[in-house]
Amino acid sequence: MSTHKIYPKKLMFMRNRFFQMIAAIGLVYIMSQFFRTANGVIAKDLTLEFKLSADSLGVLTGAFFLSFAIVQIPIGVLFDRFGPRIVMPVILLFAILGSLFFGFAENFSSLIVARLMMGVGVAPILMGALFLFGRWVSAEEYSTWMGRMIAIGGVGALLSASPLAFIADSYGWRYAFIGTAIITAVGGLFIWICVRDYPPNLSDKNFYKLVHQGSKETLWQNICGIKDLAKIKNLWQILAMAFVSYPVTITILGLWGAPWLIDIYGITRVEAGNILLLMAIALIISSVLIGPVEKKLNNRKWLVISCSCGIGMSLCILAIWPKPPLGFAIGILIFIGFAGAYNIIIAGHGRSLFPDQLAGRGMSLIGIALMGGPFIMQSLTGLIISSFEGDNSIMLSGEPYRAAFGFLAVCIIIASIFYSRIPDARPSEGFGRTKIN
Repeated sequence: MSTHKIYPKKLMFMRNRFFQMIAAIGLVYIMSQFFRTANGVIAKDLTLEFKLSADSLGVLTGAFFLSFAIVQIPIGVLFDRFGPRIVMPVILLFAILGSLFFGFAENFSSLIVARLMMGVGVAPILMGALFLFGRWVSAEEYSTWMGRMIAIGGVGALLSASPLAFIADSYGWRYAFIGTAIITAVGGLFIWICVRDYPPNLSDKNFYKLVHQGSKETLWQNICGIKDLAKIKNLWQILAMAFVSYPVTITILGLWGAPWLIDIYGITRVEAGNILLLMAIALIISSVLIGPVEKKLNNRKWLVISCSCGIGMSLCILAIWPKPPLGFAIGILIFIGFAGAYNIIIAGHGRSLFPDQLAGRGMSLIGIALMGGPFIMQSLTGLIISSFEGDNSIMLSGEPYRAAFGFLAVCIIIASIFYSRIPDARPSEGFGRTKIN
């Protein structure tokens, strides 16, 4: 929690309020993660019902991430201007309607519109949490709390694996999205009730002045402040690494992992869902652990590079080996899930570059890379796989999937090399140390 001087009763109130905020935002973030990864398990249903090709499926799944990324900068401006408490529940209305539209969709176009709406609606949730963490917790605890929030959201990835497969087989996939619309609406109400934009510590005048600094600017000044981000040194290396970190992991977990397992190993959808469930659990565990590890090592850069290179090597193995033993393949997927939480550290590294008055807009720029990347990765891998369609024997041989895995491996290795050129930003050094000329 924040280290600002406060009385014990106020400290207890702050803690209670903080955990209420975590619970409210966490509920909606669970739904956000569900929306991101749900298409993987129901990919075969969507393909058959709407006669989709692999590239169409990739575009459909990636549409969520495209709209999510596009609205990040406007949301950052709104955060700096109005605060997350107002912005999050208002924009969340798009996700509620999008989930309903997806459940009642009758053609490919309506599916696309629904995915775009879901992406817009949940776009403020994680960035809003990160924005609030920057005010409510210390810099050393930032990655730890970010990891905890992502771990909470990981429940959504779990729900989109075996449970979604069971619902789809038993009742049909559409009912799942009607249910998530209701849960999302409840979460939005809780956010409005529980979230506060800053700790209730008015005795610390400097902190009070800091958290109100954005609101003293005009809206036009907020918008013009975006150009100041381009002056920040080493930002492009951070963005490059963010562009492949989470995107590579979610492309496997949320899109091609299940079809690859079903086509190559001949297992059922529920069995594939169980394997992806293990991958999601590994990602959740890692999300909880990676923050304390970062704090213990007091290092961000080499922790990121270790994880990214490990995933790159794993993808190289899947790209080269036509059909590894199922147990080995499961182990590779679990490892990718466990190493995949390093995007948390990248976000912390990026936050260290931004002065406080640009925190909302800066973190939104990181969000564009983290969430725009999946649209590019999923669309391009969809094109790669669809180039092999038409010959069922080739699909079952795994060659299209190996080509896609190879592409992802090359992307992550190149980004790691580019990122390795920048200096580390140790957690103990705090945030907002960059000066804008």
